[in-house]
This record gives sequence, structure tokens and C-alpha cells, in this order.
Amino acid sequence: MLIFGVPENIFKLCGIKNLLNNNLPATMDEYLIKNATKKDILFLADAVIAAEKGNSDKLSFSTLFNLPEEKIKNLLVAMFDEEIDGCEFSLSSFLVAEYNGEPVGALCAWIEGFEGSMLSSILKSNLILHTFEKESIEFFKTVSYIIKDILIEREPLTLQLEYMHIKDQHVGKGIDIALLTKNEENALAKYPALKKSQCQVYKNNIFAVKMSLKNGFKIIKSYKSDNEDIFDYLPFNEKLLMEKTFVNPGTEKKELK
Repeated sequence: MLIFGVPENIFKLCGIKNLLNNNLPATMDEYLIKNATKKDILFLADAVIAAEKGNSDKLSFSTLFNLPEEKIKNLLVAMFDEEIDGCEFSLSSFLVAEYNGEPVGALCAWIEGFEGSMLSSILKSNLILHTFEKESIEFFKTVSYIIKDILIEREPLTLQLEYMHIKDQHVGKGIDIALLTKNEENALAKYPALKKSQCQVYKNNIFAVKMSLKNGFKIIKSYKSDNEDIFDYLPFNEKLLMEKTFVNPGTEKKELK
């Protein structure tokens, strides 16, 4: 799964064009970072689709379940409506950035298996089985072997990040850092013993990789598939597991002594 959706005109947006557009907000002071609510669900469905595509036109949900994009959007909305906590399709996992009362950015984050909750992979599977039609599930079973080499198991009691998306005209305003920082603050307040945060990024998503590195993440491991058919279903054949560690303040002081 991709974490970051890359706007098609990212380079224009980060250049002179932005400086000349006086209608755009100048600082993060004009944005509100908040917990997602039911009224944000349609935007979150769009955000998931955009982030999942990354810098490609491949939507894995469409290719792997043999469904059109509009149908996938409706199914994402249905899964968010279930309000199941603890996975990437949980409404409670998302923070949203608002500008003038409208959502313009989002990031999903949850602590994997926190307080004995089910693993996100099980929760995700249950939601898909509950919302997707039988024909789509059966189709997925016939092609799932193609992606097995780049499936990355999520580590329990780590902060898992997914699906960052920012609308084109709001790129370069610091929303990414604000969403990431707020998610980390929330997670550490909820679980002070939290030691690390992880994200999964397609290797060809240079924008996402560089953004993660800039925000303290390191590449831990690469997962690659040599099956050429994978390009018919996913944006790329290699994913990176990236990780950021948190230093416990008490531990840090002890080590300094």
C-alpha cells in the first residue's frame, strides 16, 4: 500500500506558480488539523484512491478485485461507515487537514494490535469480506499469488502510517509534517512506551521516499517480486519498509549520564 499520493503537477505546484497565486493560504496557521468525522468519509475515500495510485494510474483495489474505480470508492465509503477501529479502513485512524472548513489533506495512523485488539490484517480482511461482492472476492483469490512477495507484515505495537494525501493546490504548505507530527503526538500520549513508527512505500514513489527520509524515517528492508505480471495489478514490483524510532525521554537521560 502506498502512503503518499503524489499530485501530477507536483513540480509546478512547488515552483513559481504557487508564489503567484494569492488565493492560496501562506502558512499552516490557516489550516486546522482534526480527527476525521463522518462528514469527511467521501474525502477519505478519494484520499485512499489517490494515495494508493501514487505516481501511477494503477489502483490495486480495481485490478485485484476486478472492479471500476467508482465502485471501489463506494465500497471504501461502506467500510469507513462500519467504524471499526485499528486498521487502514478505520475512520478513527485518520487525521484531516481543513482549510476554510473543507478537507484538503489526510493521513491514516494506528498502533498495531494495541491493547490486545485484532491485527489490522484481520480487521481489513473482515471489512472486505463484509462489503465486497462474492464475485470480486473469488477473482482476488485467483490473482493474490502475484502480490505475495511484497506483502509486509505489520509489527505489533508500532505506529503504522498509511494513505497520506494532500490536494494539489495545498502541497508545499507543511500539511504533511503537521499531520505526521500530530499523529505521533497522539500515539505517544496514548502509548508512552511506543518505540517506532513504520510505513510502506513503493520504491518508485521518489516523492514519498524522500519525504519519509526527511521526516526521520530510514529504509529497513526491501520487498521485491520478480513476477512480471505484478505490473498489471500494482504500481511497482518493489516496496520499502521504512521506520522511525522514538527515544524514550527517561531512557535518553539515563544514557547521557
